[in-house]
Amino acid sequence: MNDKFFRIKIQRLLDRLPKPVQFNESQWAMVANLDQSRFVVHIAARRTGKSYAAAILAFAKLLEPGQQVMVVAPNFSLSSIIWDYVGDLIKNLEIEVDRYNQKDKVIKLINGSVFRLLSANNRDSLVGRAANLLIVDEAAIIPNDEYFTRDLRPALSTFTDSRCLWISTPRGKGNYLYSYFLRGEDNEYPDWRSSIHTWRSNPLLSEQDVAEAKRTITKALYLQEYECEWTTTESQIYLDLDEEKHIGDYTNNRFSEVIAGLDVGYRDENVFVVIGTDGESYFVLDEFISKESTTRELAESIQEKISEWGIDNIYIDSAAQQVKADFAYDYDIYCENAIKSVNDGINSLQVLIEQDNLYFDTEGARHTFSAMSSYKWNPNTETPKPIHDWASHPCDAIRYAIYTHQKMSNITIYA
Repeated sequence: MNDKFFRIKIQRLLDRLPKPVQFNESQWAMVANLDQSRFVVHIAARRTGKSYAAAILAFAKLLEPGQQVMVVAPNFSLSSIIWDYVGDLIKNLEIEVDRYNQKDKVIKLINGSVFRLLSANNRDSLVGRAANLLIVDEAAIIPNDEYFTRDLRPALSTFTDSRCLWISTPRGKGNYLYSYFLRGEDNEYPDWRSSIHTWRSNPLLSEQDVAEAKRTITKALYLQEYECEWTTTESQIYLDLDEEKHIGDYTNNRFSEVIAGLDVGYRDENVFVVIGTDGESYFVLDEFISKESTTRELAESIQEKISEWGIDNIYIDSAAQQVKADFAYDYDIYCENAIKSVNDGINSLQVLIEQDNLYFDTEGARHTFSAMSSYKWNPNTETPKPIHDWASHPCDAIRYAIYTHQKMSNITIYA
């Protein structure tokens, strides 16, 4: 491949590595688009090697004398991925270094090229820079594009052949990166180019690996991380929750066991949910929500629910150890610590919903159903995390109960 933006042929560089590498389709698309366009938006699935390819291209540019290469990420923790890759390439290929500043994240080569690492949340570090190549890693996690339009866009004006590369998985259509992606598909923006690459772009990623991922993460997260769908983050976490299918009158059902989940809110709401199970499906039967209750008031309300439903086990937030101890000592209410693996618990509930094995009582669990329907991912976190708001407390309580019960009962969670 004859690379116009890169004076060094990328394939020749790959062949020179201690362990020769073959780029996949997605990685070659990154090279080709930078060759043709000044602004490149590269959307790629998890495990397609986008950060590694960006590091190779940054290194290739540094080998040209007098080049300025900058990498920007939401924070230094994320940007360190490319920093480490480039540092290893410099070391392994024995490239002469004039200055290596680990603290300030700056490397100057003997040929005058400079590699610089920047954090989008540190505005002062962004101002007054110049770049031949600017790489924005995990771009969709950055909340807005002020870091670029106000701080870094001028950095590209110093050199007529400069390039900017955004790499990321998608994070919803409300994100600025989606509007940038659309520019790359619009003929009215001739300097822009976009491409999108699902997991299929990486031949080393087997269908078995993807099938395993699909079983063990939520449908929403799978569509975002592996299929590169833009709509996922803005959608509710529990995408398949359906009022017509999952709400009904279940108070007269027979259950093999009745469990409960308790999320102690302290400054937020206390939420107690009662759930019946027949060994396969779970039915949210009743709920109790209170705010600023004393321990006594909370205990008395829970005792009423225990008497009404014959609750076998209560699973409580493991952070609420004082409440757990007070309940046992003063009110003869015994609770077990919940397993608090947030994403694993969400995954297990999503599977139950997809298989029509999670239901909500029309009268007793309306608030919990509304919370589950309103539960959303936070689009501005490094790793998938739900938004902490009113909906999170009922969702925590139901997750504590069902996921812990499944784990303790050795129930198969993923189909």
